[in-house]
Amino acid sequence: MKVTVMDWGATLLSIKIPVPGEKEPREVLLGVKDPEKWSTQSCYFNATIGRYANRIAHSSFDVNGKHYVLSSNNKHCLHGGIDGFDKRRFTFIDVGENSLTLQLHSPDGDMGFPGNYDLTVTYTLNDDNSLSVHYLGKCDAQCPSCITNHAYFNLNGYNSSILNHTVEIKSDKILVLDEDSIPTGEVRDIKGSAFDFNTAKQVGLDFMNDAQMIPSRGYDHPYLIDGDLSTPFAKVTSDDGKLTLSVSSDYPATQFYTGNYVHAGDPIIARDDGKEYPNQAGLCLEPEYYPDAPHLPQFAAKNPLVGPDAPLSRTICYKFTTN
Repeated sequence: MKVTVMDWGATLLSIKIPVPGEKEPREVLLGVKDPEKWSTQSCYFNATIGRYANRIAHSSFDVNGKHYVLSSNNKHCLHGGIDGFDKRRFTFIDVGENSLTLQLHSPDGDMGFPGNYDLTVTYTLNDDNSLSVHYLGKCDAQCPSCITNHAYFNLNGYNSSILNHTVEIKSDKILVLDEDSIPTGEVRDIKGSAFDFNTAKQVGLDFMNDAQMIPSRGYDHPYLIDGDLSTPFAKVTSDDGKLTLSVSSDYPATQFYTGNYVHAGDPIIARDDGKEYPNQAGLCLEPEYYPDAPHLPQFAAKNPLVGPDAPLSRTICYKFTTN
């Protein structure tokens, strides 16, 4: 197994997995043909997301009686704002035999967020074919913060749809979203619905078979999970059944996204075949705090603020097995 990381956005450029019977390792991440496009593509391909992953409604929040106005991506603040961490050049501070550590400083007021924020991202490639990603975020003021990776996986190893991938997600509940993909505060029991992946099924089986999917053009919803690093909350298997990805994290939620807007903006040319990526060319499982947590005080215990005495310390683990 081989992992490649770059300093721009602390981005995963490549994950290649040896599959028995195949001459070349499979590339399981989407990637752009022209390296310059990494800095201009708008899909957040495989990048580190911050200061706050997902959405903050109306690009504002209140902390300790003070009102903060954030950078807005079309009304709401998405993935930290227009110039989020995915568009920053991190610094490599340690390169080990099987790990890479990068660091970024975000000054007070950056994209409207309070406090001086220092983020350390450590990627570790383990002997069991797993990649662990650890985030350590420190801030000298209280601030909402949620850091994740926006990896787009396609386990087929070539430019193709993920609708025939088999997915299992151990979750009985999602947050209901409004037409702007902002949580309404309602927690929905999904047993037996199109959102239910407790029993593994193909992504396309119930695709668009629920009114909640219409605004987002497919799955793009926060699933509530137990947040246990010792037990995967999700498994994804390639179309041919030869490769499985298991994902675990100590975050309390994960955004399951089926790449519904990969082809919505400027075309992204795939690095493997030089053709445009279609929608649903990759899927994302983004462990995170709840979207718009600053406006969901009823879930505050699950979504703590980062502050001088309360750093963010969270881990995501991607493990690959061949079948």
